[in-house]
Amino acid sequence: MRPITDEKLEKVVSFLDENKIDVLFIFDYENMKDINMQYLSGHPMDALVMVTRKGELFLSPWDVPLAEKYAEVDEIFNIYDYESSAAFYKFLMKEKFKKLRLTIGLNSNIPLSSYLQFKRMKPFVKVYNHPEKINRLLNELRTTKSAAELDLLKGAAEIGNKTILEIEKFAQNATDETEVDLDLKIRQTMLNLGAEDVAFPTLVGSTPRAHNLHCHPAASNAKFAVPGLAVVDFGARYKGYNSDITVPISFGELSEEQQKMRDLTQQAYDAALETLDIGVPLWQVHEAAVKVIKDGGYSMPHALGHGLGLTEHDAPILAGKPKDPKALKRWKEVKAENGMVFTIEPGVYKEGLGGQRLENDVILWNDKVEVITKSRFITV
Repeated sequence: MRPITDEKLEKVVSFLDENKIDVLFIFDYENMKDINMQYLSGHPMDALVMVTRKGELFLSPWDVPLAEKYAEVDEIFNIYDYESSAAFYKFLMKEKFKKLRLTIGLNSNIPLSSYLQFKRMKPFVKVYNHPEKINRLLNELRTTKSAAELDLLKGAAEIGNKTILEIEKFAQNATDETEVDLDLKIRQTMLNLGAEDVAFPTLVGSTPRAHNLHCHPAASNAKFAVPGLAVVDFGARYKGYNSDITVPISFGELSEEQQKMRDLTQQAYDAALETLDIGVPLWQVHEAAVKVIKDGGYSMPHALGHGLGLTEHDAPILAGKPKDPKALKRWKEVKAENGMVFTIEPGVYKEGLGGQRLENDVILWNDKVEVITKSRFITV
């Protein structure tokens, strides 16, 4: 499936037209990934996608048979059929773009060697020097999802929901099992349920490590079932789309302060969902959760949430207004709208006591807020 809709592709074409760009080049290589290549073409990895001002889509993949299976483009080219990449680009200019002088747009993470190659083709090739505007456009387009994309996100969420049940079983029966044991269990469960991979390295933080937002290493050989507050942060990648879930777990009898940390996390989560609605600025949703935690005597050292899609950290972000005056001038308020998908994940942490983060994935569609994952507090 090619994720970008025809309507959104028209917006890309309009951008090219307004900026007098003949062709947009998006490179995606093993060591320089750009998910926008997949967004524009449907091809999963390692390719160059080109978008012309006429709305044509051309693809030059490393793996041609794979592209023939997945890509939805007008034409696929095998660059290895040409003497050099320069010869390939000259062929495109003459036979496909029908222009001897070309203005091209490039993504910001293009390999330096490719960028310099284009610069050496001057005056026949002129490079549009605002890649940040290209990135901003594509990120904004990916902020809202189509119905087809939402179905895939729900598929990733359902794999996560079934995995929560396995996490609970593991926790309830854990004795000397380690964080790594749970990490491996989660991975195996999700792959068996149809995930193509984990969305990101699973974070398994037993009580001594759960005060870290992202514990390092992601999972250790430490015993998992340690009295106190633990967190398990995981996600599934399903047909290119990602879920992101954090399950808070408590072991044994909690101290008064640990119980307070747990209660504040739940209250902050509830406050965020109560505030969230179509048209509400996302910073206000963040602040609703922060206020609960701050009034309880703690701080939340991270944003409330982030978008989900082809990456596990898509736009938008649910964070507060910038405090720096200069940053505030550049800042743009984003309001909740149909098609957005993001996490709600408030948390409270304290070294020695552990941490609690409750994270679920939320869809906005048909003017409704739908929580599609089922994380909850687990008590052992």
